[in-house]
Amino acid sequence: MFYHQLYLVLLLVLVTININSLALTIDQKSNTVHLEAPNLSGQYHNNRPSLPFSSNVNKIELISKADIINPCNGTFMKTNGTTCGLKEIMLGRCYQYQYIQRGLYLSNTTAVKNCTELYELFESEVRFKPYCNMNMSTYEKYFQRALEGVHVINRAIFWSGTYAITHTYSGHGHNYITLEDTLAANMLDGLMWCGKENDPQGFDYVSCPNNCQDNRWADLAFWGLASKTFAERVAGEIYVVLNGSRTDGRPSYRNGSYFAEFELPNFQRTGPYRVTKINILVLHTPDLPVVERCGDKSIIHLEHLIRDAQFEYICIDDPDELLLIMCGDSWGARECEVARTALRRAWDLKVLGKSNANYYPLSLLLLFFTGIFRQMLSN
Repeated sequence: MFYHQLYLVLLLVLVTININSLALTIDQKSNTVHLEAPNLSGQYHNNRPSLPFSSNVNKIELISKADIINPCNGTFMKTNGTTCGLKEIMLGRCYQYQYIQRGLYLSNTTAVKNCTELYELFESEVRFKPYCNMNMSTYEKYFQRALEGVHVINRAIFWSGTYAITHTYSGHGHNYITLEDTLAANMLDGLMWCGKENDPQGFDYVSCPNNCQDNRWADLAFWGLASKTFAERVAGEIYVVLNGSRTDGRPSYRNGSYFAEFELPNFQRTGPYRVTKINILVLHTPDLPVVERCGDKSIIHLEHLIRDAQFEYICIDDPDELLLIMCGDSWGARECEVARTALRRAWDLKVLGKSNANYYPLSLLLLFFTGIFRQMLSN
C-alpha cells in the first residue's frame, strides 16, 4: 500500500513539474518553425498490379466527345488510360538516366544504350495490340537490350510492403540499387500504357484494363519480367526489406509476391555473378504492433526456402540505419522520443556549444518510474 501511495505522489509531482517546464519551453520556442514529417510508412507504390488480381474497380473521368480519341489533346484531363506523352517521357528519362545520373548506376565501361531503339522495342510490342493478349515473353527484347552488360554487385536491394522506406534507404541508387533504379524500369516507373486495335494512335488513352481475368500473365507481363531479369543480374550480398508491422492481414513474406515468384527463384547460385548472401531486414513501424519478426511465422518459411536454395542467410530486426529513417517519419512516436531527445542534445552541443534541452518529456519520466515501481511491486 505504501508503494502505491508513493507512486501516485510522484506522478502528481512529475505532472506539475512537466506542465511548468512545458509552458516555459513553449514560450521559448513559439517562434520556431514546425516541419511536418514526411510520410514514409505509407505503402507508396508504382504501377505494379496486385498479385494475382486487384479488386479495385476502374474509375474513369468523364471526357468530352471531342477528346474521346485522345484526351491528351488540349487541356490535361486525368484518365485511367495510357499516360499522355508516353514516348517523350520515356525518351527523356532514358537520356537523363544515362547522361546525368550515369555516375550513380553505371560503370565507366558500360555502353550507352540507344534510347530511340529502346523505345521502339517497347512500342513494337505494345502499340495496336490488346493489353490482355500480353504475356511474360512480350518485353523480352526490351529488357535484354536495356540491361545488356549490367550487373549489380553487393548493392541490390529488394522490397515487399516497404516501397517508400526502401527507396529512401537506397538513396535512389546512391547507396543501393532497387529494380526501379535500373534503366529498363526507370523509363516506365509510375506510367500507364495499353495498346488498342483499330485506333489511329495505337494506344488507349481513355481506359486501360485493371486486370485480365482470362489471362493473369498480361498483368505480370512487364513488372514480372522486370523482376525476373533484375534478379538474374544481381550478385554478391543482396538485401531484402520486409514489413513486420503489416495491418492489412498479409504476412511479411507472401508466396504470391513478386519477390517470391520472380526474384528469389532467379538468383544465380553459380558462376561469376552469383548471389553469395541474402540479408533480410524486417522493419517495425513506430506506434504499430509487432506482427512478425526474424525467426517468426512467414519469415521462418522464407528462411527455409533460402537455405534449401543453398544461399547464406541472415535476418536482422530494425537495423540502426532504418530506425533513424522510420523515426524521421514518426518523430512523435513513443519509441522515437528518447532518440529524438538525445539527438537534439548532441546537435545543440555541436552547433551552439551547449544544450538547451532542460527537461525530459513527461512520457519518458513516466516510463522510467513505471518500470522502477513495477519492479518494486513485483518483489
